[in-house]
Amino acid sequence: MAGTPRLEIYREGMQACGQRSASNAFLAGSLTDGQWRWRLIGADGESIAYGQSYVDRDAMMQAIRIVASIGDAEIREVDG
Repeated sequence: MAGTPRLEIYREGMQACGQRSASNAFLAGSLTDGQWRWRLIGADGESIAYGQSYVDRDAMMQAIRIVASIGDAEIREVDG
């Protein structure tokens, strides 16, 4: 059964409770370790979009608000 799309926010290498995730121990010391990220998960549970890393949660939340507000934005195909 399909779910509904959802937006997930997380800190790289961290659990939701703020402790280091053992499964992400390889990130320790990386340039983005502990930084904030977001990902859009589709109804099928697959990741369909994600954002860059942000040092601060407020900056990430502002980026999410900007992305959410562009529903009527022009879609333009450009040269790669």
